[in-house]
Formats: sequence, C-alpha cells, structure tokens
Amino acid sequence: RKSWATGTRKNITPETMVPLDAPTQARRYVLPSATSRKEVPATFAKKRSRSTALGDEEEDELDPPPPDATDRELIEYKRRQNTLAARKSRKRKLEHQQQLEERVEMLTLEVEQWRTKAEIYQSILLSHNI
Repeated sequence: RKSWATGTRKNITPETMVPLDAPTQARRYVLPSATSRKEVPATFAKKRSRSTALGDEEEDELDPPPPDATDRELIEYKRRQNTLAARKSRKRKLEHQQQLEERVEMLTLEVEQWRTKAEIYQSILLSHNI
C-alpha cells in the first residue's frame, strides 16, 4: 500500500463518475460558510457589461442567464459552469491515468517478452561455446 496521496481514487471508471448532466446540489448552509462568506462575491460587486463579461468564444452547455439576471442568478450560473468544468476535468484526468496504466502493462509485457528472447539466445550461444 502506498503511504502518500496520489490524488486519485481506486476502483473508479469514467462511466461510474457523476454524469455531466447530473444536477448540482443547492447550497444550504446551517452555519455561515467558511469558504463563501460574502452574499455577493467581489467579482460581481463590480458590474461589467454583458459583452465584456462573457466572451463569444465560450462553448457552454448551459444556457446563459438572461441579460436582466440578478447577481444571485449570475453567481449560480458561474458556480454551475465551474462544477461542470470540474467534472469534465476529473473525467479527463481519470481517462488519462487509465491510458497510462494500460501503456505500462503493455510495456511490461513487452519487456518480459524481450527478456525471454534474450535468455533463449543466450542459452543458444552458450550451447555453441560462444
């Protein structure tokens, strides 16, 4: 067993992860949040125009909030975008790790095959007194 953190969970596949279209849980704090103390984060306190706030190059799967959206709606939209991005990132990371593990297995088998061949050729050379 490894004694250090790897940043991954065992026995999980991309298929068993939370789907991208799964709903996100609503924020329901009993006590004030330690990570989100302000009702409206500073980024939303300074209003920007809609054209500069959201670029045209974004490829969102979510419908953007209406132009007259409240700060709370904008915050929820941004949180939802971040949640989806995190899910995609975790899935990509897991797929990449699985590809690396498959490659390691393949290379390990290849090394074993070459080792066997080397032993065979070495025994042939020894049998011919070379």
